[in-house]
Amino acid sequence: MDFYQINLVAFVLLNGSMVYRQYRQDKRAELSEKIQELDAESDTESDQGHAAKVDRAPATSSAKQFANIFFPVYVLVWGADWLQGPFIYTLYKDEKNLPEEIVARLFTTGFLAGAVSALFVGSLADKLGRKNACLAYCAITSLSCLSVLSNNISVLFAGRALGGLGTTLMYTVFEAWMVTEYNQRGLERTSLKLSTIFGRMITLSSVVAVLAGLMGQVLVSWTGTKCAPFVASIGCLAPASLIISRKWSENFGDSGAPKEKNDSLKLLLGVDKQILTLGLTSCCFEGSMYLFIFFWSPALKSSHLLAHHHSALPFGIIFASFMGAMMLGSMLFTKILTDKRWMTCRELLQAVVTLASGSLLFTIFFRSEYVTFWLFCLFEACVGMYFPAMGYQKGKVVADGERAHIYGLLRIPFNIFVVVALSLTKEGDAYREVIFMICSGLLLIVSAVVGVFLHD
Repeated sequence: MDFYQINLVAFVLLNGSMVYRQYRQDKRAELSEKIQELDAESDTESDQGHAAKVDRAPATSSAKQFANIFFPVYVLVWGADWLQGPFIYTLYKDEKNLPEEIVARLFTTGFLAGAVSALFVGSLADKLGRKNACLAYCAITSLSCLSVLSNNISVLFAGRALGGLGTTLMYTVFEAWMVTEYNQRGLERTSLKLSTIFGRMITLSSVVAVLAGLMGQVLVSWTGTKCAPFVASIGCLAPASLIISRKWSENFGDSGAPKEKNDSLKLLLGVDKQILTLGLTSCCFEGSMYLFIFFWSPALKSSHLLAHHHSALPFGIIFASFMGAMMLGSMLFTKILTDKRWMTCRELLQAVVTLASGSLLFTIFFRSEYVTFWLFCLFEACVGMYFPAMGYQKGKVVADGERAHIYGLLRIPFNIFVVVALSLTKEGDAYREVIFMICSGLLLIVSAVVGVFLHD
């Protein structure tokens, strides 16, 4: 096996080991809850024992029911997204033979639509219902996927606009529904902690990313068209819609007065420094992550050539290794925050942002292909820890009443960041190093801001 295959096998073995250990730990926690329920039932003569029996058993049952209706939908929704991701650019550029500037405009249209829709989709979801908004996401994204079957440029632009709207919905309403439903069911009394849910979400996303990438490649090979993964995405969204419509209950934000809406805007303008800090962190980290997606391939190619290697890089194996690193990061989050409790979520978020800063900066000074690959894996591990940490912090800081509205507004700076970055992107090692240095500096600033303004 070559270097990249060895690393992929190592990630598979390490993640497999951690998944098995987590499975055993979950079984022990489940057994402990059952023992507690039996203890409560045995104390039927005391009022306190009867209260414990009535209170704890329904909560445990509700936690299982909640997991059974949320995680399958999450897997299907993210599976649909990951099926599309690897093929969007090459579909436009190679299969439809669109000029580079048109492809760039299509991508920019998607992010502009995301930025504009972030102004209103969250508040609409809070008012009309998060379940309805999740169903709307499935319908809108399905239409976006169907648009790629056309060669009409207007249809393609409309499809990218719908895709941008769908992305804003995906990153706001599903999480808003989940956190509010979790709170309404009182699941904090069970072993299913909110931090554990966020950790499992990213772990599942990593696994689904690898499987969706492989499935997408098989579909393209079988059908001879890169439109096939987009059609398969609709096949994921249809059962997700069915589960949502039949199994999910509706939850809303606070219906209210204009005063409440003004208060939410004041929060983002700085009255609540914690929400402003989360917005800055989201903008800089997720923006850096998106630029990393653009630049990791040419960066590794450059290091590969500097090592006088002229063979083609195995990008599929490298991508799978990155997803393995991200999965490892998500499980480390659960281990650090929930199991061992070595540090608080704020401390972990600050450490993750600092590590991500260093991983990007050191790629400028260490040009070795293997070191560059490992630094990129470190960055992906940081991504795996960042998303559950950020989700957990937002779950604590943002009130249920305007959760989707605030989540949507928090995505506006990120979308603007990406649009500006896309408009300035150039080729070449020197420009890429400048971008990595800027991102590293921004992440260091974010780390300091998190340490000062974000509370445990």
